[in-house]
Amino acid sequence: MSGQRSHGTAGLQGPGVLRRRYVRRAPGASREATPEGAVVASRGASAGGGLLASGQLVPLFVGLLMVCQVALLVEALAPLRVVVRVLAFGVSLLLLVLVRGKGLVHPALPFVLGALGFTALQFVNPGTGAPLAAVAQVGIQLAIAAPLLWVSRLSLDLRTFRRTLALLFLFNAASAGVGVLQVYFPGRFQPALSSVVSGQGEGYVNSLQFETTDGARVFRPMGLTDIPGGASTGGFYAVLLGGGFLLSSRRGPYRLLSLGGILVGLFSLYLSQVRAMAVMLAVCLVALAAVLALSGRLGRLLALLAVVGTAGVATFGWAAAVGGGAVVDRWSALFESNPEDVYQRNRGYFLTGTFDTLLPEYPLGAGLGRYGMVNAYFGDPTDFERPSLWAEIQWTAWVYDGGILVLLLYPTSLLVSLWWAFRVARSREDPDREFWLWGALLFAYNLGALALTFSYPFFMSQTGMEFWLLNAALFSAMSHAKTVHAHRR
Repeated sequence: MSGQRSHGTAGLQGPGVLRRRYVRRAPGASREATPEGAVVASRGASAGGGLLASGQLVPLFVGLLMVCQVALLVEALAPLRVVVRVLAFGVSLLLLVLVRGKGLVHPALPFVLGALGFTALQFVNPGTGAPLAAVAQVGIQLAIAAPLLWVSRLSLDLRTFRRTLALLFLFNAASAGVGVLQVYFPGRFQPALSSVVSGQGEGYVNSLQFETTDGARVFRPMGLTDIPGGASTGGFYAVLLGGGFLLSSRRGPYRLLSLGGILVGLFSLYLSQVRAMAVMLAVCLVALAAVLALSGRLGRLLALLAVVGTAGVATFGWAAAVGGGAVVDRWSALFESNPEDVYQRNRGYFLTGTFDTLLPEYPLGAGLGRYGMVNAYFGDPTDFERPSLWAEIQWTAWVYDGGILVLLLYPTSLLVSLWWAFRVARSREDPDREFWLWGALLFAYNLGALALTFSYPFFMSQTGMEFWLLNAALFSAMSHAKTVHAHRR
């Protein structure tokens, strides 16, 4: 009897038996027994890397992005403006070198690297301008995509991913809130106007102002930026991320905070009058609602519709009461004709010109350093053979960066990211950890970002770096969760 029991025990391979534990060795791999000592050694190796091996690096990097944005508003740092602007990109490149280890391969990574490779080949294009501007452009684009590489090398869990989203939510809700104060108290919370905006002339600057019902003439709220209407970005993130936390939080104070962020975000967005950002938010919310419906999560869907719908109507009335006819007329123009005509009158001709004129002219790219802030800071204005180019939308920038090849590869990377996030959102695995919810939120955000490429060069800015950072972070967090058995979570 005892011999049989001993024989049966010796055959067991599980937690607490023979000091062995079940772990998953790789995403999707089957369970296998691993000696406890090996688990401890592996954990110690990860810890031995210190901060550069920790998932805490992700929220810290997001904090750096916020500090750089606020630093641009400090007049004493005006002489260092260029340094502050490139600091975040430089740190991203530095982390690409300092964060060691073999990273996971995000599904979009091969397409992004392919697009960057063809862009780098523009060094031999006769149209490439000043060498410093060319190097800066390639460096910035690499820095924007770099989180796909260095974030995937970190041990990142769901709690850290949520902390990263919470940081983004709080900062952007604060930016939207400051934007509201700028309208209620004209001039008191107003930062210095960006030199790029002021350089466009008095007529353009006046077009960025509106008259409130109190008779005061104010800029469209800037928030924690120096660009009129900049608070709309804070409003967008506050509403989208607030919706995610509202659906995931089970504690009353967190839900109230999420609801407050949604209300302030919508109000600020209406006052900012940036219709492209509002359309992006609408696309995101519709996508999020669609995924919730397809996944059969009707309770969450109804909660989202009830909160955002009620808040949207209430805050528009609030914004109209403060901003008066200027706000009402600006938003009413969106519905005066069909969406295609509205887009064509505002940004559509840039898209048409990109495919009808620019792509035939630059089928393999226009050269490096000839458009955007890179050209403004590092370009050579005396080079009349290679004059500055204008890129109002991302699709134009892709043509300049590598012609048809980049125009195919980079949008494909966005579609692949969309599909991966959609699969996560539809997943029924591990519902308690709610990866599906963050997958749904990321799917909505990715679709909105794709829509925004038709309005401005999204992937030549800090927002593009945040895009790849969030996608890489969720991918890494999910892979980490699959690596560890439930009893160790």
